[in-house]
Amino acid sequence: MAKSAWGIELGTSSVKAVKLSGDGGGVSLETFNIISLSDYGLGSGVSREEALAGALASLRVAEGIKKGEQVFVSLTGQNALGRIISLPPVPKDRVRETIQNEARSQIPIKLEEAVWDYQIIEDSEGEDELKVNLYAAKKEVVQQLLDACDSAGLQITGMQVAPLGIYNYIKYEFDDAVADSCVAIDIGADNTDVVLIDGQKTYVRVVPVAGNEITKALRARFKLSVEDAEKLKRNAAKSKDAAAVFEAMKPPLKDMVGEIYRAVGFYKNQNEAANISKLVMMGNGSKLLNIKKFFEQQLQYEVHKVEAPQRVTLSRNVDPGEVQNTIQSLTVAIGLALQGLGVDGVNTINLLPPEYIEGKQTERLRVPFFVGGGLALAGGVLALVMGVLATGGVQAALQQATDVDQLAKSETAAYRNLQNVGDKEAKARSLQNLAEGYVAVLDRKGKDNDGNTIDLPRVSFTIAANVVPGLIMRATDAAIAEAAQKSNMPFFRINQRPAAGGPAPTVLAQGDTNAAFVASTTPEWRSVSGAADAEKNVWTATRNYVYQVYLGTGVDSGTSASGGHEELNRLLTGESGLLRQHVEAALLEYLKTSGQLEGISEADRKNIKFPKLEMGLFKGTADVLEPAGVVKPMPTIRRPERDENGELVKNPDGSIKYVNEAATVTRYPYKFGVSFVRVTLTLDPVMPPVEKPDQPEQNG
Repeated sequence: MAKSAWGIELGTSSVKAVKLSGDGGGVSLETFNIISLSDYGLGSGVSREEALAGALASLRVAEGIKKGEQVFVSLTGQNALGRIISLPPVPKDRVRETIQNEARSQIPIKLEEAVWDYQIIEDSEGEDELKVNLYAAKKEVVQQLLDACDSAGLQITGMQVAPLGIYNYIKYEFDDAVADSCVAIDIGADNTDVVLIDGQKTYVRVVPVAGNEITKALRARFKLSVEDAEKLKRNAAKSKDAAAVFEAMKPPLKDMVGEIYRAVGFYKNQNEAANISKLVMMGNGSKLLNIKKFFEQQLQYEVHKVEAPQRVTLSRNVDPGEVQNTIQSLTVAIGLALQGLGVDGVNTINLLPPEYIEGKQTERLRVPFFVGGGLALAGGVLALVMGVLATGGVQAALQQATDVDQLAKSETAAYRNLQNVGDKEAKARSLQNLAEGYVAVLDRKGKDNDGNTIDLPRVSFTIAANVVPGLIMRATDAAIAEAAQKSNMPFFRINQRPAAGGPAPTVLAQGDTNAAFVASTTPEWRSVSGAADAEKNVWTATRNYVYQVYLGTGVDSGTSASGGHEELNRLLTGESGLLRQHVEAALLEYLKTSGQLEGISEADRKNIKFPKLEMGLFKGTADVLEPAGVVKPMPTIRRPERDENGELVKNPDGSIKYVNEAATVTRYPYKFGVSFVRVTLTLDPVMPPVEKPDQPEQNG
């Protein structure tokens, strides 16, 4: 069993993360975090993948998730296919080959375009046939999630289908009487995951009846806004008209019951021995008024609600009350972390592509390296894209990546010019300057043998050049995220990008309305001190990095743009100093993980300075931005059909009818004040290399 593991559910509207620790004595919940994707632009023209990258980057920095940790993420049930396949008895070393042949006729995706994995159903061994759970997903979909994780600097070790995270949770948390045979439902906002558990066999169906359908029913019945309907749904038990509220919720709940009946009926037709008469409810929808009693009456099932962990214990730094309020939404993340720990009895499907598991993806994250007389700087481009997150839009990210790619090419050309340098030492120093620069210094006092205070030699610290863009951007984004949580007034990233022909923003003169990153290198040939020989010339580089992020604060009758700017200044660069805290902490963490702080005391580490790190908050060129109208076409989507009264349309067999339509995102007018954060870091050339002195004896 691993000592600890992260489980991260990549949902449609949020990221939910849980860290579990384990030993032979049990499993403990160490921490959890829920991040809304709307905080990273989802719903404002930013794609889900971009928003995920932003949220994951903040999570990684805030929670200190490091390379090498067990990290399992989820793939939504809509994007996966599951089958129970029967095979003739074959040796275990031939199971995968046999499944591969069978899968070509079982899954409607070309195997060359799919990622798939299987788990042998152990209770079928010894029978005339071998049964396996087979799950598959399109490589394209998996790669999109991997790209989001890579962009956030998050290295993952597993990818599991979200409904199978539910399976893992139930298998660990519930007794065998429930866990061996039940149907579980996870009621989300857009969809409800239905998971049938029959021993080790699983069947998954995703249905479009969920919390949003109930909100629509309440809106129609009581003529409410979306916000008021949501509030009424969550607080129905406190309403004076609780009975009327529940009556309005019944139609979508009955649709949900019908979908559960169909899923169980389909499974029983394929597995006649199945005896499913228990229901386990989870998700925020399971908190609704009278929902447990309603499902008991409608299904005639024994119904259980996820209300508190039974076997997973809580560490001292976790608030039991918070867990009690959020556990219904954490089951998938806990199930993923249980798989990461390697506890017995959980599903072991892993949909990471083989090449990712083999380490090819990890190699892309390495610092610059020299190959065949050239400088391989692909990692520099990746580091930049990692930091862009969801902030500047795809086009801005591509342009910035192109700029760094050009920089890489010019530095590679500079390296090739070093063939004219005859001295091996000079060439070695030139290579070092291509790869890194000085970022920090430490000035210390010591005592000589007579007890007199003296200045000790300065210690200088280096950082790999291609690490800087991603590090600065992720740390800055984490500071902004923390400031947003602590702010007394709402503020947000300005990530709207009007479409061609649409309303133009009035705030910024630049083309991009959010993040901008500029990296520049000033090369120079220098002579090694005291050397008259031209062969001792060394190629050096001074690098300058600037990251700028635009922020908006809401302007209404009670606030002003100046007031919003002052609030941001207080949090980011004023008394709290969150910006410098996060950036310097990230740089120190790099120095620590690169081994440069070995032998330096904790007291001296606090005195490390970053003399060329500058940051500030500036007021924007205008106070308001008022985009409106349809600004972004989206791909065709499949949605349930509704009649003129907003009711779901059914097929003759009672199932929900779907239609395909082109979707758009509509932006509504609003006003806000504009400020921008700017972080600048200059790397001085490594000329000449300075060796870290031994730690002197400290007298007195």
